[in-house]
Amino acid sequence: MLITVSAALAHSIAGSANQTLTSGLNDFAWASVALSSFPRAMLVMAAAFGLWRSKLISNALFAVGIAAVVLVLLGGTTWLSGGFWAPDGAYSRSISPVVCIAWLLVVSWVVLKRSPATRAGW
Repeated sequence: MLITVSAALAHSIAGSANQTLTSGLNDFAWASVALSSFPRAMLVMAAAFGLWRSKLISNALFAVGIAAVVLVLLGGTTWLSGGFWAPDGAYSRSISPVVCIAWLLVVSWVVLKRSPATRAGW
């Protein structure tokens, strides 16, 4: 839905004379970006807890995962009207997604580094 609203704003609605609708949809799009940080944080949390409980990552890397969860969750608290901490500000647009992507790369590296289980037979 976020991509649809953004595409509609970019291609057809923004050219119309109805500035109220355009402004409302733009605010909705940025609020959706801020609210999307909660599911992204749960994705980071699931990977951190799952790998830690299965003893694939150390306690230190688990602490890094928890810090990543908190940093991604902070993207959902960006409700100022302007500046760095606004929904369209630098934190919500850049820092929070970069932290999420960095954690996913770390998790991918840990999983790919692990040697495959050997099978004794059927």
